[in-house]
Amino acid sequence: MTLLHRASEKRSLPRHIDELNLARLGLISMQSRVGAGSTSWEDEYGEGDERMSVKCIGTPQYLVPFGLDNDIIIGILCLFAAQGFPATNAVTGTANHFLRASGLDTSGRYHRNLHESLMRLSHTNFHIERGWHDGKRYRTVIFRHLHEIMFDTGQSGGTIDQDSMITVVLPPIIAESLRRGFLKPLSSGRLGELTQPTARALYRLLDGHRHTLHAPSERLQEFKVGLLEWGRKARILNLSPDKIRRVLDPAHDELLRAHYLASVTYHGRGQNQSVHYVFEREVVALDPLLLSRLTGRGIVPKVAKGLMESLGVDTVRERLDEVEQLIAGKKVPGPGFFVSFIRSPDDYRPPPARQQVAVRTQVAAPPRLLQAEADPDQAARERFASLSAIERAQETVRSLRVVYGNRLDAGEYRKLGDVLEVEALDATLLRAEAARALTMGTCDNQVALLRVQLATFS
Repeated sequence: MTLLHRASEKRSLPRHIDELNLARLGLISMQSRVGAGSTSWEDEYGEGDERMSVKCIGTPQYLVPFGLDNDIIIGILCLFAAQGFPATNAVTGTANHFLRASGLDTSGRYHRNLHESLMRLSHTNFHIERGWHDGKRYRTVIFRHLHEIMFDTGQSGGTIDQDSMITVVLPPIIAESLRRGFLKPLSSGRLGELTQPTARALYRLLDGHRHTLHAPSERLQEFKVGLLEWGRKARILNLSPDKIRRVLDPAHDELLRAHYLASVTYHGRGQNQSVHYVFEREVVALDPLLLSRLTGRGIVPKVAKGLMESLGVDTVRERLDEVEQLIAGKKVPGPGFFVSFIRSPDDYRPPPARQQVAVRTQVAAPPRLLQAEADPDQAARERFASLSAIERAQETVRSLRVVYGNRLDAGEYRKLGDVLEVEALDATLLRAEAARALTMGTCDNQVALLRVQLATFS
């Protein structure tokens, strides 16, 4: 059985994450095809002083998880995070939402792939003895990637199609681990560069092993492992050294071209071989949407990337948000002001709050009846926040149509709605930017920036 490759278009969906145990355990075979008799596998190995075992029990109908199943589960975890880690552990969306979150095309053949993948992920049991880490201790767990699935079809006995509404429920062991923050980011840009399922699966496995269980924020710069052990971790079902290398080598080539790996070298001969990985040095995985916002303010790409690398993506994003609020309703300054504020925001901020509080304490509190009324927009903001992702997307597109009119065509508004439905763009921020553009007369500039953002999505 062979799984189809993803579409060739590159795209970048932010907020890709991976649960750290799933990344390290490699429960899904990196092979793009498996034989008809591939219904189970098991492994036993050690990490430090710990001995652990993993057993996979699939079914004759769906076999063991492999290939694109890696992409599908990553997409589901991404949607779970985007939907706010719901207490029900349920993720809901159309078939196309799931495919887009997985970085896959939305053509008919991929709906069939999605259906088969969801069946495998929900029918395969894993027994992990002393190998699931909760941040403090190792645990023994038995689970399936998907605890429950519900979807509708156009006809009785049909399969998933573009109109199918799907709900999948994660098992508590995975959902609770994600809520505790036992996770790691996956570079959406990197995933978008890799065209083969085997390369994306190996990237996931390697990146999981770069992070240690006791210090997830730390990353190894190089990694050496025995070839047979690595073949088992990649769930390559034929463990002859030549077969392992035939599966690994094309994935190595892609990861080298994508500059994730700096080098890959084999040492030794036969079953005693080992493989040595050296990773490219990366200060930070750059955020393409943040980059487009910075360059939209006139900051040259080299300087924008330098800010993200030196200060970190989150810090730059927070300071850019702050400076945009500071200049709201005023004449837009040049790029030098934005760079200066991001580097040294305290130079532009008002006096510390404690000084303001000290002044206020000298003034008697006003009578209760004269105190300021609640913010009249608060109720509207709370209502908008309470909407589902799809409802927020629809309302945001309506709002932006009023502001931007025919500056965007019907296709661009549809694409914007699709991107907002998977929360790949911040609806609240887009509405605020549109309101500011309307007030300042900068709608043309804001639409140009929005087009740059939309161009990063296929």
